Amino acid sequence: MATEKILVTGATGKIGRELVPRLLEAGVEVKAGTRNPETGRSLFPPEVEVVELNYNRTETYDDALMWAERVFLMPPPFSPDAYNTISPFLDWAVSTRVEHVVLLSGMAVPEIEELALRRLERHLEAQDTRHTILRPNLYMQNFYSGFIARQIGEEGLIRLPAGDGRASLVDVRDVAAVAARALTSTDLFGRELTLTGPEALTITEAAQMVSKVAGREIRYEPIDDAEFEAVLADSGWNDSEVEIILGLFSSIREGGRAPVVADIETVLGRAPRSFEDFAAENPSAWH
Repeated sequence: MATEKILVTGATGKIGRELVPRLLEAGVEVKAGTRNPETGRSLFPPEVEVVELNYNRTETYDDALMWAERVFLMPPPFSPDAYNTISPFLDWAVSTRVEHVVLLSGMAVPEIEELALRRLERHLEAQDTRHTILRPNLYMQNFYSGFIARQIGEEGLIRLPAGDGRASLVDVRDVAAVAARALTSTDLFGRELTLTGPEALTITEAAQMVSKVAGREIRYEPIDDAEFEAVLADSGWNDSEVEIILGLFSSIREGGRAPVVADIETVLGRAPRSFEDFAAENPSAWH
């Protein structure tokens, strides 16, 4: 599919950083859309055209979408306004006759019709363009960045309101690999894929795996929603984002993030990475 021309939105985020190199390896032309073009230019080689893309500024849409035949659509994570923010850009993309949109959504999103991401899925499904919807579980990489990593580094603790619930954590690299396959073939047109790791772990089990490679004890300390709100507030999350994150951890406690789904293996022809292997690859992250 060497003639494909692909726009990756959110290109400097967790998925975008992994996806852009994979697309280059596949021999396609890649444009990286980001709110921070300078960051993008420092991350990607010169053959990647980096352009400003701000969903709230329609004047950035045309440069981003110019010549794009396929689009990887990355909504702002944990945003309660994802539908209002993204749907105008999606409509614009369809009007330029983009042939295929791959939307990054989230696991269990279809179960809550009022969610902004679910409304965005519905909006995409109603468009006259091919689409693929990817619904990943929580990322393994959240354990070595952000507030979880700070907790581990500063306290030797992971403090979350997950109770004893299990989550089939998924590696960002596997999500990016599936996205690359969707964007460079016709195999996944019209598909809705749930992307999980190979096993469902409690946070205690994940902490034990981190402890093993870190060479020190990392403990999981369950906390309630009120305590977690304070943790998130200290990390700069606003109230509307906090509400969505609390809902996510509620779904872990209730078993909604525990299912293990074979879609990654079906698409890639191999098992998804395990959390134990992920931890072993990153020992310096938790020292």
